[in-house]
Amino acid sequence: MPSTAAPAPPRVRLLLARFSHTGLVFAALFYIIANTPSLLPRPWWMQGLVAALSGVCGYVLGLALGRLARATARWLGLHVTMNPRRRVLLGRIGIAFAALIVISFPQSTIDWQREVSRQVDVDGPGWWYPTGSTLVAVVVFVLFILVWRGLAGLTRFFLTKVSSRIVREAAARLAATVITVATVVVAIDVVVEPAVLAVVGGNADRVNQQMPRGEHAPTSSLRSGGPGSPLTWNSLGQDGAKFVAAGPDAKQIADVTKKPAKEPVRVFVGANQSLEKNADLAVAELDRTDAWKRKAMLVITPTSTGYVNLWGAASFEYLLGGDTAAVGMAYSNLPSAFGLLTAPRDPGKASQIVLEKVRRRVDAMPAAQRPKVYFTGESLGAYGADDSFDSPQQMLERTDGGVLSGTPAFSPNRARLTRERAPGSTTIDPVINGGRHIRFAGEPSQLGADEYDRPLGAWQKPRVVYLQHPSDPVVWWSPRLMFNSPEWLRETRDNTALHERGCSAGLNPPASSS
Repeated sequence: MPSTAAPAPPRVRLLLARFSHTGLVFAALFYIIANTPSLLPRPWWMQGLVAALSGVCGYVLGLALGRLARATARWLGLHVTMNPRRRVLLGRIGIAFAALIVISFPQSTIDWQREVSRQVDVDGPGWWYPTGSTLVAVVVFVLFILVWRGLAGLTRFFLTKVSSRIVREAAARLAATVITVATVVVAIDVVVEPAVLAVVGGNADRVNQQMPRGEHAPTSSLRSGGPGSPLTWNSLGQDGAKFVAAGPDAKQIADVTKKPAKEPVRVFVGANQSLEKNADLAVAELDRTDAWKRKAMLVITPTSTGYVNLWGAASFEYLLGGDTAAVGMAYSNLPSAFGLLTAPRDPGKASQIVLEKVRRRVDAMPAAQRPKVYFTGESLGAYGADDSFDSPQQMLERTDGGVLSGTPAFSPNRARLTRERAPGSTTIDPVINGGRHIRFAGEPSQLGADEYDRPLGAWQKPRVVYLQHPSDPVVWWSPRLMFNSPEWLRETRDNTALHERGCSAGLNPPASSS
């Protein structure tokens, strides 16, 4: 007897046929994960793009699992039947549920996003943030899936029609998937990535050519871009121009220290030529300003755009009464993320080249006349400064000290030091050889004591400090965070519980090994 169940409306059948139900379920789950708080605040369009790509990964996984389940059922001879009306109803419910998640979940996370923004002291997102990110996510997700299905359909058509006698349907689908993946990868590598880099690079060049608002070219001959300097102020890039235009002069330093002060030397070279030629220009500027007669020199590794922490450089100058020379060299105009993607070794190379040229000149001077040589960097600049040394020991041998702020987790010497920390100390506040030369700190008190407020040993020279705050995502991000809870989070919980139990029993926590 023929079934009397009413068939699904054509539009519903078309909608259900276009997407895998299992794929949509997993896409919704991955979409939820992508909208949970990130380590750094994201612009609304970036959040939408991340959510879309995450949803695509979930959809592909769900699609593969669904096909695997159907293949297994056929192999086992398992047949599942369902009332057509109820099957359509379940499909509608599933789509409605997925649509509800897509629309409502980003709205429910707005307070999380604002908290993340507050932690890094930036303005939180407004009401429009989840709406904009949702629209971007939906459009990108649908486009990506349609392109994927189109490429796969064309490949299957070609293989089944042209090679139907040789290639079976299952092999055709496998080949279609491989070809589709290869096509997408090649398209991203050959078309998308160069296009994105061209847009980002063009925008970075325009921004870099704009001089900082409210700043003017230096009037001191002791600064690059000032009188007598062969380098024009405009050639230094926006951040380099800001660095030489800012900072205290001799009078400002004397007013603060109540002692006689000198006019500090500030040298900076923009990313206009090769690293070697730019380093030679920097050394020539040091020669022109007679920087080698200063009491101390500071080799600064900037971020990819040439950004220098102005407070850090000024502190150096105030502490030494202006008897200083600070030198920095840009190695890219791109934002740090893109600079690291296109040339991951350039920060370390740039830092190493400048430091070696400075070190060579200093070593050639009489011992009694040599200035002390320090180094510093923040974020990607800290990675470059860290990577410029083969080992922590070389860091101590080649310099008189340094301060690195927000050093990324992938920096080789920081990672090595963290691994070799004293038992009982954590990755957030590792103790290295009793704090003899190298110390980590997230707050001022940790420069003299460990996390249990126990004094460290005598701090000998040279001294190197890694400043890293527990909430800094640049310091703690790693691909492993997608699968594992970070070590610092587990250690903090374990040590806190141990500390509380020890204090409640009137005991001190176990001493760390030096």
